[in-house]
Order: sequence, then C-alpha cells, then structure tokens
Amino acid sequence: MASYAIMRINKCKIAAVGRLNKHHERLKEQYKSNPDIDQSRSHLNYHLTEPSGQYRQMILNRIDEVGAKRRKDSVVMQDCLVTASPDWIGKLNTKQQREYFEYAHAFFVSNFGEKNILSAVVHMDERNPHMHLTFVPITKDGRLSSKQIIGGPKGMVEWQDRFYEHIHEKYPELSRGIPVRVTKRKHIPPYLFKNAANLYEHYEEIERAVNSIGLIHSKEKKAEVLELLSRYAPEMAKMKQQITQVDSYIDQLKEDVAKEQKSSKYWYGKKEELEDAIFERDEKIRDLSWKQKELQRVIDRIPPDLLEEMKRREQEARRQRNRNYREER
Repeated sequence: MASYAIMRINKCKIAAVGRLNKHHERLKEQYKSNPDIDQSRSHLNYHLTEPSGQYRQMILNRIDEVGAKRRKDSVVMQDCLVTASPDWIGKLNTKQQREYFEYAHAFFVSNFGEKNILSAVVHMDERNPHMHLTFVPITKDGRLSSKQIIGGPKGMVEWQDRFYEHIHEKYPELSRGIPVRVTKRKHIPPYLFKNAANLYEHYEEIERAVNSIGLIHSKEKKAEVLELLSRYAPEMAKMKQQITQVDSYIDQLKEDVAKEQKSSKYWYGKKEELEDAIFERDEKIRDLSWKQKELQRVIDRIPPDLLEEMKRREQEARRQRNRNYREER
C-alpha cells in the first residue's frame, strides 16, 4: 500500500485563534474531548518556530507592523497540518521524523515568509506524529489576504502539488495525497470518532449494566445502574443519527470514487494509488460504523422509560453545571 505526504491548510478568523492556540501549544489542563492526546508524552513535543506570545496578539502585531487593513470577517491566520501515512512515519526514529518535519518547515518559510510564521510545533503525544504550523497571510506588498496567498479550492490543490514536489525531492518513496476534488470527500466530524471510541472503551461496562436492568429488584441498585448509564446518555442518544450519517458517507464515497475512476484525467494511470488511499480512509469509517452498530444493539435493549429517565437526569446535570459555572464567574 502506498504511503503519502500529507499537508492541509485551513482558514481561520480571529474568533477561532484562541482555541487553536490552546490546542497547538498544549495550554489546557485536560483534553477530555480528544482521547488521542497522551499528556504523559507532551514533554516530547517540540517547536521548529517558537511563538513569542499568544497567537492573537502576535497576529495583531504583525498586521500593524506591515500596515495592513483588517476587516471583522478577515481570515487572519492559516492553520496548517503536516504529517505522513502512519505506516511510513511510524517506522522512522525520532531523529528521522524531526528531519522530515524540518524539511517540510523549510517549504513554508520559503513560500510564506519567516516573519509571518507564528508557530510550528510538532506533536509527539498523539497517535501519529504531526506538525501544526500557523502563519499570517501577508502578501509581498503588505496586504492581509488569504485569497491572494492561498486562493480557493483550486489554489489549495496547487499548493499541495508544490508541497509534494518539495517533499518528493528528499523522500521519493512518498506519494501525493489524494485531493478532495478527486475523492469528493464529505466531512465526517472528528467528534463521531471520539464519541464512538469513548463509548466503545466502556462497552463491557455498559453491556453489563443493561443486562442487569431486568434482574435488579432493589431500588438502590437500580439507581446505581441508572447513574452509570446516565454518564453516557448524551452520546448514546445521538447514536442512531450518527450511524445513518456514517452509512450515508460510505455509500456516497463509493459512488463518487467509482465515477472519478472512470472520468478523471488528472488521475489517469494512478488508479491503484487512488484505491489504496480510499481503502485506508474507508477502513477507518467502516470501523467507526461497526463500533456504533455494536453499541446501538446494546442501547436498543434499554427500556424506553429508563431512557427517558436518563435523559431527564442528564438535562438536570447540565443545568446544574451551568449554574455552578455562573456562580464561579
């Protein structure tokens, strides 16, 4: 199976900057929403460009420095992700991994300007090593313009082409990632994977609780089971809708890929690479679908009145958390 060089660039307005700053620079105390982060390994993370402060203030300082104009809805930061296929980068030692990220980092410095780069941090505390690089889209004539720097979807594909050409010089064994315009990929929100992973981690615990519902006669024991299941109530309640969304994604992906394999001139002669990339991503989606359906079979055995009670308890717990939050402020 082919291995791929991976690079993405996302647009960020000022409202999103703080959240990304906290995530990239590991400024949060806990990361419950992202179970892939192993904080015991966060000391292994390192910078190739060290930020001089908070992203927001650095952005505003850079815009003022070049005398650019900023509207309320301006794209003020480009958030870039750089990694490679897990099977390839996972086989490298830490020195070789760093060399890969340093080589990729040089591409951004050369094309977007060292003074515009806010931070480049390599995360070693998640499943797959990757680099988050952020920069302010300042043009050579001192304007703030993501449109001029990156362009639209076509421009993004061109930047990915350039990135691959750069990487290929040092790492010829890597293939170019398949563009979204070829796979017609629909967006599957990361929280679907996280919710399924979290629930499935507690699968046996949930199953035992559900199995015991009809056997318990003690009110105290029933209350314990109810309290246990209520912890997972929000994710459990969304499960059927999520399964439908994922199944729809799989069907649409297969249909789109079949069309592209017949019609795409850009990928003519690269059918095998395309199929490999689709299989790798589709495998993750199938795993998600399987976990969700296994969980749903257990959830479907919970009596309706108990589900309603779980929902009521969760709503009350949410209201209490909100009250506590307001009082703390």
